[in-house]
Parts: sequence; C-alpha cells; structure tokens
Amino acid sequence: MSQPNARQIAALAALRELAAEARELQAAAGGSVTETVAAWLAPQYLLAAREKLSGATGADRFNVLRTFLQDWSLLRRGDQAAARLQLDREEFAALQAQRQVDKQAEFREWIKRPEVLAELFPDRKAGLSAETIRKIERELKLF
Repeated sequence: MSQPNARQIAALAALRELAAEARELQAAAGGSVTETVAAWLAPQYLLAAREKLSGATGADRFNVLRTFLQDWSLLRRGDQAAARLQLDREEFAALQAQRQVDKQAEFREWIKRPEVLAELFPDRKAGLSAETIRKIERELKLF
C-alpha cells in the first residue's frame, strides 16, 4: 500500500471528525438521530399542512391534500422499511440461535458414533469393568 498523500490524510481526519460528531449526536438523541428528527418533523409537518388546508378551497384544497398524502406515504414507507428491517434482524438472530442448538445436537449425535468414540477415547475400555465394580461394592458393602 502506498503512503497516504495530503488529501487522503485530510479526508481521514474529516471522516474521524464526522464519526465523532455522529456519536455525540446519537448520545444526545438517546439513539437514532433520524428517528428523533422524524419524531419532531412529523407533527411539524402535520401542523403546517393543517394550516395550509385551513385557507384552501376547491381544487387548491385537493392539491394540498394530494401533496400531503404523497409526502406522508413516503414517510410511512420509510417507517415500514425500518420495521421490516427490524423483523429481519430478529428473524436472523432466531435462526442463528436455532442453528446453534441444531449444531450442538448434531455434535452430540456425532460423538456417540463408535468410530468417533474410539478415536477420541482410545483407552476407554481401560480400567475396571462394570462387573468388577459391582463385586467391589458388594464386598465393601457399599450398596
């Protein structure tokens, strides 16, 4: 990679500044700046449209309503897209969790296979047999 030139250095500095400012704004807004502005702007727009409608009659009133409807539809489309994105994120998280559960179950089945047990635990047969353990328990009167 080549050495950054003066323009690249200035661009990086500007980008870092913008990122810091964005973090500050998000902290002040308590979340998404866009959602905060939208929450403020929607009632402002409604009041302005209502004021404009109060003085309009006939075709002018219809045009104000049509413009308002178009604008509001765009706003709602954005809300719906955001809600859809949230649902997609939740679905993805649920799928990831289910995949993890499925993977663990698959692993548990895999590890029970005799050839896997033999490879992972080659000395598994070493030690006392179940019958020998029972004899010892009987002799020692443990059970």
